Parts: sequence; C-alpha cells; structure tokens
Amino acid sequence: MKIADVWWLVSLIIFPALGFAQSQELISRAEKEGEVNLYATMSVADFAYLAKAFKEKYPRINLRHISLPSSRQTARVMQEFRAGGVQADVLGNSPDTLLYLKQQGVVGAYRSPETKNLFPGAWDNDGFWSGITTDLLVTGYNPRLLSRAAVPKSYDDYLRPQLKSQIAVNRGVPYPLTGMVSLRGEEQGVAYFKKLSQQDLRLIGDFNHMVNLMAAGEYSLTGFMQVSKLDAMKRKEAPVDWVASPQTLATIASIGMVKNPLHPAGAQLLIDFYLSVEGQRALAAAGKIPIRKGVKSPSKDIDQVLESGNLHVIRPDGGYDKYMKIYNEYLGVR
Repeated sequence: MKIADVWWLVSLIIFPALGFAQSQELISRAEKEGEVNLYATMSVADFAYLAKAFKEKYPRINLRHISLPSSRQTARVMQEFRAGGVQADVLGNSPDTLLYLKQQGVVGAYRSPETKNLFPGAWDNDGFWSGITTDLLVTGYNPRLLSRAAVPKSYDDYLRPQLKSQIAVNRGVPYPLTGMVSLRGEEQGVAYFKKLSQQDLRLIGDFNHMVNLMAAGEYSLTGFMQVSKLDAMKRKEAPVDWVASPQTLATIASIGMVKNPLHPAGAQLLIDFYLSVEGQRALAAAGKIPIRKGVKSPSKDIDQVLESGNLHVIRPDGGYDKYMKIYNEYLGVR
C-alpha cells in the first residue's frame, strides 16, 4: 500500500475522533456553565421549535431566550454594555446590526465549524456573524390580475413603462437599493434605483401587508418581496404566486457571539446548534428557510431556487444608514 493511501486511511480514523473529542469537551464545559442566554428578534412562538430541539439534545443546559425587535435589542445591548457587561451570550439580529455592534466592541469573533455547510456568502469571513436562515427577494403577482407571461422576469423588467403604478415595494427596508448596490456596485445600483423610483411605486409599510393587499386585488405586483410570505399564502390557495429573477437576491438572519460572554462554551455550542442539521430542521419546522445545504425548506419551489446556485446574498457593508437616506429621498418618504 502506498504511503498516501495509508495516510488517507489514518486521517479517516484520527480526525473524526479529534472532532468528536473537541465536541465532547465543549459540551462538558457548557454543561458545567449550566445555561446560555440569547437575545433574538425571532418571535417566542417560532423560537419554541429550536428551543425544544436544543433541550432534547442538551437537557443539562438551560437556554434563556428574550425576544426583542431589532432596534430595542440594540438599545438594550448598548445600555448593558455601557453599564459594564452584556447579559446575553449570543445575539440574533440582522448582519447590519451585528456589524454595528462589532464596531462598538460588543460582538466578538467565533467561526463555527458548521459554517462550511452553509450556502456561499452566508457568514462573515472574520467570524463576527453567521447566517441562520434566509429569505429570497422575488416578484410576487396576483394571477387573477396578471398572467405569468406578463410578470417581470428580471429586475430590469420592473422598469418597463407599462408597469408604472403597478408595483408595490416595502417602504421600511431599502432592499431594492441595497440589493442592487450589492449586485451591481455602488454607481450602477444607485442609478438603477433612481429609475425604479420613477415608476410611481406603491409604498407599503411591511411585507405581510404587501402580500395581503395584493391578494385582495389592490395591485398586481410586488417587487423585491419576501418569498416566505408569498409562498405561505400560495399554499393556503390565496390568489398569489411568484417568480424568481435569474440572480435571486437573498437576505439573511444571523447570530453572533458577545465579546467575552458570561457562558463562552454555551455560546459556542448554541451557535453550532443553530447551524447544525438538527437546528436547521427545527427552524424549517417553524416555517423559516434554512441556510444549510441539504436541509429542505417548507416549499419545493423555494428549494429549487436555493439549489440553483443563482443566489446573491446581500451582505452588510456598514452603509445601511446612508442607503436608507437615499432610499427615502428617491421615494419621497419623510
């Protein structure tokens, strides 16, 4: 037998054993800590799926979860940080928020070994955040008002004159701008959005309201719309359907570890669990779209897009406030 063949066989035995030993050591330390604290934007009802799966796997570790909207969570974390110490070990928020908290010295680096199983672009190269779920930005339409053949198939199709006043977008998040800047670069992305803003867009406050109004016939199209909301309505047989662009923009929900957490082993174990097969399946059971390769979402149609390899993840760049200002200015929002 060649030396290379011997080394290959030995590596199969040694490295999994080392990984198992490291995992067991981490579990033992986390069990001695006894608990891990999480602040997350996920609702209590949705989080219950992950909490149940975590408790089944780690019955000796108490997972404490506090659900807070993004802005309130950030305010609380900064208040605790200035008072001498953040009480959470792990934070669940948007990558933009975690990037801000990194810049403030709140979030520390931890690169989970599970990130290698995620879709490309779904983690921070320096380990300050990892994606846990995704949502795709697609074109939603009401098939009673518009045929599938007439639906825009690309972002440039949104600019067609005949679609003026027909497209609704979310006025609260700048995805039509930040997504195109991420995809095409600063100059071309801003130029595209300037043209789009001239389409007399229907400005709606949130994604749930957008899809409900479209199903009710208020307008025929929603642009840069979360596929999770559309597909859920479609499965309920509402007059709603969707089409993905050839380069489908994807947003992600993420988690990061607090710098010098109170329960460091528990924090690492929780992040690892979020990204594991068990954790991702629990999130899918809650209706979320998993970000780990090989774990199915609640929808076969969404899985086809995920597996196409045509995703473009919108990553944070520290310019959220700047783009929100441009977004509001072009849309005339005050």
